Amino acid sequence: MADWSPPSISRNWIIAIGVFYVLLLAYSIVIAGQLLLGILPGFLIVVLYFLWRGLVAVEAIADAQQQMASRREERR
Repeated sequence: MADWSPPSISRNWIIAIGVFYVLLLAYSIVIAGQLLLGILPGFLIVVLYFLWRGLVAVEAIADAQQQMASRREERR
């Protein structure tokens, strides 16, 4: 299992999300005059990231369990 590595978000996506969020935050403060309008999407981005990482962890656990089960079957 040493060859497995968790998927990661590409650098281009991180930059694009960061630029989009900074522009959205600037719009919400300067144009709309509501800070909360800019904070809520940032909170949503963080929550979605943690949900994605949780899904990746569950997939890794399921894969490891499947490998352990197949090894156990080979021994019999």
